[in-house]
Amino acid sequence: TTNIEKLKNQRRLNVQEQIAVRKDSILKEAKYWRDNGVPEPLRKVFTENGIEIEKSIMIEYEQDFPGISTDEGMILTEKGKFYEFDVDLNKDRTELIELYSFVDVSDRFEIEEYRKGIGKTYGFIAMEVLNELNKK
Repeated sequence: TTNIEKLKNQRRLNVQEQIAVRKDSILKEAKYWRDNGVPEPLRKVFTENGIEIEKSIMIEYEQDFPGISTDEGMILTEKGKFYEFDVDLNKDRTELIELYSFVDVSDRFEIEEYRKGIGKTYGFIAMEVLNELNKK
């Protein structure tokens, strides 16, 4: 396998290397939240929107990032839908203070295995990661 850390420090990557780095990044984020779980109030938001968190992956998730709400990010569902969320939770993340947005942004992502110049699209790579993690 390619050494992802080494690739991250390279200036110019070929398409395969770019895909490997991107996939590694998505996989690390997804695994982290699968292993550690998302806060209960956020889990509830997902459940209320018909999302099975155990079969979905977090592909972006920021907590307490300066200048934004307490929790925001993006989840890819088992049905292949991308949702962006933006919520404020209380300090210990046990209560939902406000749900600012929960939006289906799937139309922003192209799911293509081959696209001239970039190879696999981000959406395709995210779907690959989802499918791999759900096989386990």
